Amino acid sequence: MIFLMLLSYATTYGFAGNTEGINFVINEGAVIGQMIFPSIGTLFLVVVSIMLFQTQLGVMDSTSRIMAENLAIRKLHGKEKRKINLSKIYYSFVWAQIIFGIVLFLFNIYEPKTLIVLGAVINAFAMFVHLALVSLLNYKSLPKVFQPNLLRKIIIGIIFVFFGVFSFIVLWDKFSL
Repeated sequence: MIFLMLLSYATTYGFAGNTEGINFVINEGAVIGQMIFPSIGTLFLVVVSIMLFQTQLGVMDSTSRIMAENLAIRKLHGKEKRKINLSKIYYSFVWAQIIFGIVLFLFNIYEPKTLIVLGAVINAFAMFVHLALVSLLNYKSLPKVFQPNLLRKIIIGIIFVFFGVFSFIVLWDKFSL
């Protein structure tokens, strides 16, 4: 990542149009093509596209796998043995993420900065809920000896409040006129 950032800085820093979208990557490929050989610039863009696609595919796979396993565990919890089709649950989560991405593009939400902010807000809200649930689970399920001590509870509480306030402020800023 550092080398890719240095390469983009060395090749496209100060170019007009780099602030919108991923134009800096296209400009970077053009500059590399001018400096070395035109087909090398095209090859660079192909490699970057494959890297971005593979990264997104890995993220979608891992998040879908985690959510599917958690839902399957939740469905099995406290009931007699029943058959769960984990593959169907997994593919449901994969397609839900794909549909979510399509909806974003249909509403013209494709600017990288906006997507990063949206991802940060979604992650902050997920951490907000996660901390609440883990704290509740620790309090209700763990024996007293295994529960976090007071200092850790305070730190978890501060982090919980931080993520909640952060999520609320960003959503308020985005949706208030």
